Amino acid sequence: MMVFALGLAASAANADAISGAIFTSTADGATVNGNIYDAKEDVYLNGGPANVPGCNGGALEDGEYYFQVTDPSGAVLLSTDAIGNRRFRVTGGEISTNLGAPAAHVDEIPNPAVSCGSLVIQLMPFNDTPNNGGVYKVWITRVSDFAFFCGLNPDCGLAGFVPGHTKTDNFKVKGGTTLVGALKAIKFYDHDASGTYNAGDTFLSNWKMTLTSVLQGVNSTQFTGAQGFTLWSNLIPGNDYFVEEGIPVQGNWVHSATLYSGHDGSPQNPAGPLAVVADQTTYVAFGNYCTVPSNGRTLGFWSNRNGAALFGAGDLALMVSLNLRNADGSHFNPASYTAFRTWLLSANATNMAYMLSAQLAAMELNVLNNFVNGNGFYVPAGKTVNQIMTEANTSLGTDGLTLAGHPQRAYQEQRKNWLDQLNNGAGLLSPTPCAYSF
Repeated sequence: MMVFALGLAASAANADAISGAIFTSTADGATVNGNIYDAKEDVYLNGGPANVPGCNGGALEDGEYYFQVTDPSGAVLLSTDAIGNRRFRVTGGEISTNLGAPAAHVDEIPNPAVSCGSLVIQLMPFNDTPNNGGVYKVWITRVSDFAFFCGLNPDCGLAGFVPGHTKTDNFKVKGGTTLVGALKAIKFYDHDASGTYNAGDTFLSNWKMTLTSVLQGVNSTQFTGAQGFTLWSNLIPGNDYFVEEGIPVQGNWVHSATLYSGHDGSPQNPAGPLAVVADQTTYVAFGNYCTVPSNGRTLGFWSNRNGAALFGAGDLALMVSLNLRNADGSHFNPASYTAFRTWLLSANATNMAYMLSAQLAAMELNVLNNFVNGNGFYVPAGKTVNQIMTEANTSLGTDGLTLAGHPQRAYQEQRKNWLDQLNNGAGLLSPTPCAYSF
């Protein structure tokens, strides 16, 4: 259902009829108002007759509209998705923007030589018509009129399309019933490495996808478009379809999620088996994220002349402020860089708190000296660098001697390992997609 917090004046319907016309067309815009199509997937909504000289015939008035598909009488609603998915904008007499759900209703920009630049929007999904001749009717109405006539019901279906406030056009599909389905593969950037799709995740174009079916003899490779998906239409129904996403040449990409009906979302490649059903679109989505090197410096760096050249009064004060530990568990508060270097070079894991202290000290210096972004997210830990350091320092404040068998030794060892990996350049989650190629 759609919430009408749209700032629309729904207190009264628009008193004027809609000027202009609508037509159906093919996706390439070459056949406008042809009215007879081989399959339901072939039918697109067009805002005006593209074959009129000057491209100004039948132009719709500017504004925002909804569309629906019914039987020819208008008594049976055949569109199957929510009204919010079927919304578009007209600018300059042409459909300019698909405001609904491009993932559900594909839009195309045909060749301007035959389409006058108008966007066309696929009418599917809609059910088969009960009309024996395979005839359908497409309707449009203003968004404001729909809101007025629906009243408190945000999606009242047929009741929102009132004659006198609509434009319609009939079309026919040969045979009446389409015995094919479609499959859509979607690619998104899993910006928080959550393994799910969340608001804020962006869609990725030019990602390689391959559809196969042994029984149907299908082996087709396509790349996702500007809206992050690719669509295979006119597929014979079956339950042995698989979609395999491409693996980038760049090795810093991680596959985090595979989403389709009946699957738990865990990364699976190829995805499937997927069922293609007549008159329906099957969906599968792949989530990936990429990492960038942490740029960490090791214990060796901070104990050699390069580290010594950077180590100043602020670095020393930072080391004193931490809960660093010696081999015997006592607190370590260095008085000079020389004392710090000697302590760092002697670190070992007999007392895990000592080794954790050494790795923590190196990472604190890395962050202080702008080598590592403390807010960077380390996926294996599920935490930021700053969070790992805070946990390590807090643990060292209470447990300074964690020999074998100590209940906190494993906790400290895990954080020691994370810091060690990051000090050695392990990858941090990139907040934006990295480069990729196939």
